[in-house]
Amino acid sequence: MSEMQDDDDEFVQFAKENGIPPCIQRWDVELDEAPVAMSLSPKGQLLAVATVDDSIPVLDVASGKVAHTLAGHSGGTNGVAFLSGNCLASVGEDGTARVWNLARATCLHELTVDAEGADRTGRGHSVNHLTVAPGAAAFACAAGKLISVYRLGATPQQATTKRVLGPVEGTVESLRYDRRGNLLATYNGGVTYWDFRKDEQQELALPHSSACLSGDVNPGVEYIVTGCQDSTVHIFHFKAERDGGVEFGEMTCGGYDSKVTAVDFNPRGDRMASAGGDKNTVWNFSGQPTGTLPTLTVGHQAPITCQAWQPDGEGWLATAGKDGRLMVYDVDASLPMREGMPHVSQPGAIALTGGDEVTALIFARNGLLYTGHISGVVRAWELPVGGSSSSDDEQQPAADAAAAEAP
Repeated sequence: MSEMQDDDDEFVQFAKENGIPPCIQRWDVELDEAPVAMSLSPKGQLLAVATVDDSIPVLDVASGKVAHTLAGHSGGTNGVAFLSGNCLASVGEDGTARVWNLARATCLHELTVDAEGADRTGRGHSVNHLTVAPGAAAFACAAGKLISVYRLGATPQQATTKRVLGPVEGTVESLRYDRRGNLLATYNGGVTYWDFRKDEQQELALPHSSACLSGDVNPGVEYIVTGCQDSTVHIFHFKAERDGGVEFGEMTCGGYDSKVTAVDFNPRGDRMASAGGDKNTVWNFSGQPTGTLPTLTVGHQAPITCQAWQPDGEGWLATAGKDGRLMVYDVDASLPMREGMPHVSQPGAIALTGGDEVTALIFARNGLLYTGHISGVVRAWELPVGGSSSSDDEQQPAADAAAAEAP
């Protein structure tokens, strides 16, 4: 028996003793290669999977069967994102972004992506970090220090327009549209935020001494947060606009054991989850984060690779990692370890896969989750009913045990 299996067996016993229910597995399907990214269609009926293989399988989420297979990108596909229920964007190792018609399994547009300092491949250069604007009117991707923004025509068949942003100071590490349709890029040396709301786009470059690996913007555009190589979360706080400029403050949150690879605000924007190593820390942004106590989630035995908030939930957060564990937390039900110390949140539901590392994660509506694994397997899960409905009296001993004993 492997050490990972021993750890899982021990955790199963811990979960039973503390009333933590398992997620329900709906199906699994084995692909030829490991998923690197996944995207769910707007109505939740199709799941597109990017893998290190050229082709892009598109799964029917009701059955897990392959509904469509797209040719993808020569050398491997790095990202996929639905633009509509029948239209998918993708990027890959051949220096291009592509727009696909799923019903016909054909490429509508093959778009050359400008690059500076991007990794060279046998087919061109790497294109990464695909992100779609609200309403799917545009999408963006990165190649090295340059960001290409494509705006779609009125119909999928019409040509797209292209705008190139940058170069930024370093290779882009993450790229994300916020909920207002503005764009955030992180890189070694800071972040840049492009505001497209006005007639003339505004570009705000915010330097930072460390490599910024991940980033997000809260819905009110009051905070930009970034996870950093130096094991911190750095926060840029926009205080006011004066004379056409922006006044802002900065703060840094430490206490992480390793680099912070993911930061994400929940749908309400009052919580921000950050993953560093095998720890996940949730910060309170209902007011200013200064002076608040964070919530620490427990249960992982290896670095967390993915995290996602439930889009229609009140506080559910899913994390998954190299240990093959999927943990789902109700962070609003967390309890303090001791007076004046951080709160702790034990899982409200778990899924164990025998150490099959999770490489991609989607938290869908109605309590559904999808995980991609290093083995090439894609799994669909459903939250158990009443996963974390215990009373506070029942939760406090469990929280104490989770903080002290969780394997």
